[in-house]
Amino acid sequence: MRKIFKRLISLFLVPIVRWYLRKERQYSYLGVNIKVFIGVFHPGLFYSTKFLINFILKQNIKNKSLLELGCGTGLLSIICARNAALVTATDLSQRCIENVTFNAKQNQASITIIQSDLFDSIDKQTFDWIIINPPYYARNPKDEAELAWHCGHEFEYFQKLFSTLRSYTNANSQVIMVLTLGCELDKIFAIAKSNQFDFELVQEKYVLFDGKDFLYRISPINSSVSIQH
Repeated sequence: MRKIFKRLISLFLVPIVRWYLRKERQYSYLGVNIKVFIGVFHPGLFYSTKFLINFILKQNIKNKSLLELGCGTGLLSIICARNAALVTATDLSQRCIENVTFNAKQNQASITIIQSDLFDSIDKQTFDWIIINPPYYARNPKDEAELAWHCGHEFEYFQKLFSTLRSYTNANSQVIMVLTLGCELDKIFAIAKSNQFDFELVQEKYVLFDGKDFLYRISPINSSVSIQH
Protein backbone atom coordinates (compact mmCIF):
# COMPACT_ATOMS: atom_id res chain seq x y z
CA MET A 1 0.00 0.00 0.00
CA ARG A 2 2.82 2.41 0.86
CA LYS A 3 4.47 1.81 -2.52
CA ILE A 4 1.21 2.61 -4.28
CA PHE A 5 0.88 5.78 -2.21
CA LYS A 6 4.42 6.85 -3.14
CA ARG A 7 3.65 6.25 -6.79
CA LEU A 8 0.48 8.33 -6.60
CA ILE A 9 2.38 11.23 -4.99
CA SER A 10 5.04 11.11 -7.69
CA LEU A 11 2.52 10.86 -10.55
CA PHE A 12 -0.16 13.28 -9.37
CA LEU A 13 1.10 15.63 -6.65
CA VAL A 14 4.08 16.86 -8.66
CA PRO A 15 1.95 17.78 -11.71
CA ILE A 16 -0.57 19.59 -9.48
CA VAL A 17 2.20 21.66 -7.91
CA ARG A 18 3.65 22.40 -11.33
CA TRP A 19 0.21 23.52 -12.51
CA TYR A 20 -0.01 25.94 -9.57
CA LEU A 21 3.46 27.24 -10.38
CA ARG A 22 2.59 28.00 -14.00
CA LYS A 23 2.52 31.59 -12.76
CA GLU A 24 5.11 33.47 -10.75
CA ARG A 25 4.21 33.52 -7.06
CA GLN A 26 5.11 35.58 -3.98
CA TYR A 27 6.03 34.07 -0.63
CA SER A 28 7.15 35.44 2.74
CA TYR A 29 8.73 33.64 5.69
CA LEU A 30 10.43 35.08 8.80
CA GLY A 31 10.46 38.52 7.27
CA VAL A 32 12.05 37.42 3.98
CA ASN A 33 9.97 38.21 0.91
CA ILE A 34 10.74 36.21 -2.22
CA LYS A 35 9.43 35.52 -5.68
CA VAL A 36 8.98 31.94 -6.80
CA PHE A 37 9.77 31.79 -10.50
CA ILE A 38 7.82 29.53 -12.83
CA GLY A 39 9.13 25.98 -12.57
CA VAL A 40 10.99 26.48 -9.27
CA PHE A 41 10.15 24.50 -6.12
CA HIS A 42 7.84 26.54 -3.88
CA PRO A 43 9.19 26.49 -0.27
CA GLY A 44 5.79 27.30 1.18
CA LEU A 45 3.82 24.41 -0.32
CA PHE A 46 5.66 21.73 1.65
CA TYR A 47 7.20 21.66 5.11
CA SER A 48 10.71 20.51 4.19
CA THR A 49 12.30 23.93 3.66
CA LYS A 50 10.77 25.40 6.82
CA PHE A 51 11.81 22.29 8.75
CA LEU A 52 15.43 22.90 7.73
CA ILE A 53 15.24 26.64 8.42
CA ASN A 54 13.74 26.24 11.86
CA PHE A 55 16.42 23.72 12.77
CA ILE A 56 19.43 25.57 11.40
CA LEU A 57 18.48 28.83 13.11
CA LYS A 58 18.86 27.06 16.46
CA GLN A 59 22.45 26.13 15.64
CA ASN A 60 25.69 28.08 15.79
CA ILE A 61 26.04 29.35 12.22
CA LYS A 62 27.50 32.81 12.85
CA ASN A 63 30.61 33.22 10.69
CA LYS A 64 30.36 29.56 9.67
CA SER A 65 30.69 28.45 6.06
CA LEU A 66 27.37 27.02 4.92
CA LEU A 67 26.57 25.29 1.63
CA GLU A 68 23.01 24.76 0.46
CA LEU A 69 22.91 22.07 -2.21
CA GLY A 70 19.80 22.59 -4.33
CA CYS A 71 18.84 26.07 -3.20
CA GLY A 72 15.72 26.59 -5.34
CA THR A 73 14.41 30.08 -4.55
CA GLY A 74 17.22 30.65 -2.08
CA LEU A 75 14.95 31.22 0.91
CA LEU A 76 17.03 29.15 3.31
CA SER A 77 20.29 30.63 2.06
CA ILE A 78 18.99 34.18 2.43
CA ILE A 79 17.78 33.57 5.98
CA CYS A 80 21.11 31.97 6.94
CA ALA A 81 23.04 34.88 5.40
CA ARG A 82 20.90 37.29 7.42
CA ASN A 83 22.00 35.36 10.49
CA ALA A 84 25.69 35.92 9.69
CA ALA A 85 26.51 32.59 8.01
CA LEU A 86 28.95 32.63 5.09
CA VAL A 87 26.62 31.14 2.51
CA THR A 88 27.18 29.38 -0.79
CA ALA A 89 23.97 28.50 -2.65
CA THR A 90 24.02 26.06 -5.55
CA ASP A 91 21.57 24.44 -7.92
CA LEU A 92 21.77 22.51 -11.17
CA SER A 93 18.78 24.37 -12.62
CA GLN A 94 19.56 27.59 -14.47
CA ARG A 95 16.08 28.85 -13.61
CA CYS A 96 16.77 28.33 -9.90
CA ILE A 97 20.06 30.20 -10.19
CA GLU A 98 18.21 33.12 -11.76
CA ASN A 99 15.60 32.92 -8.99
CA VAL A 100 18.03 32.87 -6.06
CA THR A 101 20.08 35.65 -7.65
CA PHE A 102 16.96 37.82 -7.91
CA ASN A 103 15.79 37.05 -4.36
CA ALA A 104 19.22 37.60 -2.82
CA LYS A 105 19.47 41.01 -4.48
CA GLN A 106 15.94 41.98 -3.42
CA ASN A 107 16.74 41.02 0.19
CA GLN A 108 20.26 42.51 0.15
CA ALA A 109 21.72 39.15 1.13
CA SER A 110 25.40 38.46 0.53
CA ILE A 111 25.54 34.96 -0.96
CA THR A 112 27.93 33.15 -3.28
CA ILE A 113 25.75 31.61 -6.00
CA ILE A 114 27.01 28.77 -8.22
CA GLN A 115 25.28 26.70 -10.86
CA SER A 116 26.52 23.19 -10.19
CA ASP A 117 25.57 19.54 -10.47
CA LEU A 118 26.16 18.77 -6.79
CA PHE A 119 29.87 19.50 -6.19
CA ASP A 120 31.02 19.57 -9.84
CA SER A 121 31.54 23.34 -10.10
CA ILE A 122 32.46 24.03 -6.48
CA ASP A 123 36.12 24.67 -5.73
CA LYS A 124 37.69 22.08 -3.46
CA GLN A 125 37.09 23.24 0.11
CA THR A 126 35.35 22.06 3.27
CA PHE A 127 32.21 23.55 4.78
CA ASP A 128 31.10 23.85 8.39
CA TRP A 129 27.51 23.14 7.35
CA ILE A 130 26.03 21.44 4.28
CA ILE A 131 22.24 21.60 4.01
CA ILE A 132 20.41 19.35 1.55
CA ASN A 133 16.75 19.18 0.55
CA PRO A 134 17.19 16.54 -2.17
CA PRO A 135 15.03 15.16 -4.94
CA TYR A 136 14.01 11.70 -3.77
CA TYR A 137 11.41 10.17 -6.09
CA ALA A 138 12.94 7.40 -8.20
CA ARG A 139 12.20 8.63 -11.70
CA ASN A 140 14.32 10.33 -14.32
CA PRO A 141 13.55 14.06 -14.50
CA LYS A 142 11.93 14.93 -17.83
CA ASP A 143 12.85 18.59 -17.69
CA GLU A 144 14.56 21.20 -15.53
CA ALA A 145 11.53 21.72 -13.29
CA GLU A 146 11.54 18.04 -12.30
CA LEU A 147 15.13 18.19 -11.02
CA ALA A 148 13.73 19.24 -7.62
CA TRP A 149 11.63 16.08 -7.43
CA HIS A 150 13.23 13.13 -9.22
CA CYS A 151 16.60 11.60 -8.35
CA GLY A 152 16.81 9.17 -11.29
CA HIS A 153 15.51 5.62 -11.69
CA GLU A 154 18.62 4.23 -10.03
CA PHE A 155 18.91 7.01 -7.43
CA GLU A 156 21.76 8.56 -9.42
CA TYR A 157 21.53 11.80 -7.43
CA PHE A 158 22.36 9.99 -4.19
CA GLN A 159 25.02 7.81 -5.82
CA LYS A 160 26.84 10.94 -6.96
CA LEU A 161 26.25 12.86 -3.72
CA PHE A 162 27.69 10.23 -1.41
CA SER A 163 30.60 9.39 -3.70
CA THR A 164 31.81 13.02 -3.58
CA LEU A 165 30.60 14.36 -0.20
CA ARG A 166 33.68 13.40 1.78
CA SER A 167 35.94 15.78 -0.17
CA TYR A 168 33.90 18.78 1.03
CA THR A 169 33.70 17.94 4.73
CA ASN A 170 36.09 17.78 7.65
CA ALA A 171 35.92 16.24 11.12
CA ASN A 172 33.68 19.05 12.40
CA SER A 173 31.37 19.46 9.42
CA GLN A 174 27.63 19.10 9.95
CA VAL A 175 25.70 17.63 7.02
CA ILE A 176 21.91 17.88 7.41
CA MET A 177 19.38 16.35 5.02
CA VAL A 178 15.59 16.39 5.03
CA LEU A 179 13.74 13.31 3.78
CA THR A 180 10.17 12.10 3.92
CA LEU A 181 8.39 8.90 4.82
CA GLY A 182 7.08 8.88 1.24
CA CYS A 183 10.50 8.21 -0.30
CA GLU A 184 12.54 4.99 -0.36
CA LEU A 185 14.54 5.59 2.77
CA ASP A 186 16.12 2.14 2.86
CA LYS A 187 17.52 2.59 -0.63
CA ILE A 188 19.01 5.99 0.23
CA PHE A 189 20.49 4.67 3.48
CA ALA A 190 22.05 1.73 1.61
CA ILE A 191 23.71 4.02 -0.92
CA ALA A 192 25.11 6.16 1.90
CA LYS A 193 26.39 3.10 3.76
CA SER A 194 28.12 1.77 0.64
CA ASN A 195 30.04 5.06 0.62
CA GLN A 196 30.80 4.83 4.36
CA PHE A 197 28.22 7.31 5.63
CA ASP A 198 25.64 6.88 8.39
CA PHE A 199 22.29 8.61 8.92
CA GLU A 200 21.35 9.79 12.41
CA LEU A 201 17.78 10.95 13.02
CA VAL A 202 17.75 14.45 14.54
CA GLN A 203 14.07 15.44 14.34
CA GLU A 204 10.81 14.27 12.82
CA LYS A 205 7.57 16.05 12.06
CA TYR A 206 4.11 14.87 11.01
CA VAL A 207 3.14 16.44 7.69
CA LEU A 208 0.39 16.22 5.12
CA PHE A 209 0.59 13.65 2.28
CA ASP A 210 3.78 11.74 3.20
CA GLY A 211 2.97 11.40 6.91
CA LYS A 212 6.34 12.48 8.31
CA ASP A 213 9.37 14.54 7.41
CA PHE A 214 12.72 13.62 8.93
CA LEU A 215 15.87 15.60 9.56
CA TYR A 216 19.03 13.51 9.46
CA ARG A 217 22.63 14.24 10.26
CA ILE A 218 24.98 12.47 7.86
CA SER A 219 28.38 11.51 9.21
CA PRO A 220 31.28 9.30 8.12
CA ILE A 221 30.91 5.86 9.65
CA ASN A 222 32.57 5.67 13.09
CA SER A 223 32.46 9.48 13.41
CA SER A 224 31.59 10.83 16.86
CA VAL A 225 30.84 14.41 15.75
CA SER A 226 27.92 16.03 17.60
CA ILE A 227 25.53 18.82 16.69
CA GLN A 228 26.92 22.23 17.69
CA HIS A 229 24.45 24.31 19.70
